[in-house]
Amino acid sequence: MKKLPWPSLAILLVTYTTFGCTLPSVKLSEMVEYPGNFSQLAWALAAVFALLLSAALTVPLRKAKRGLIRWLKTDLGMFTGVVTIAFFAALILSRIRLFGSPIVLLLAGSLARLDMQTAGFSERQAFWILTVASLVGLVLGWIVNHLT
Repeated sequence: MKKLPWPSLAILLVTYTTFGCTLPSVKLSEMVEYPGNFSQLAWALAAVFALLLSAALTVPLRKAKRGLIRWLKTDLGMFTGVVTIAFFAALILSRIRLFGSPIVLLLAGSLARLDMQTAGFSERQAFWILTVASLVGLVLGWIVNHLT
């Protein structure tokens, strides 16, 4: 029986709980026209984001890695890659308040995934563990937000 990496899962749980606590205070409703209850849409998008992030962290990327390495070996590919990375780095740094939470969630998820990979969990097991921890954290954040 494999041991779960509790410290990294606790960090993941705390980050999603914090994200869930701060989610209702986000004022995206001023930027986006949405006829219904924006709070429900925000929570649905957060849950979808948690699922997509868990999937992205556990999907095998062997073929994509080979193609990316082959593309970056060319001068045009390397130039395009460097310019693209510089553009996104400048965009993220200029909008750090918008990208801060997703970056922290990505880093916490990556840490948990790395610990699970080191412990010998399969990709499917890692996906479900990450998903459950993320969604439990969001639910805890929702509970804490509604209790306060």
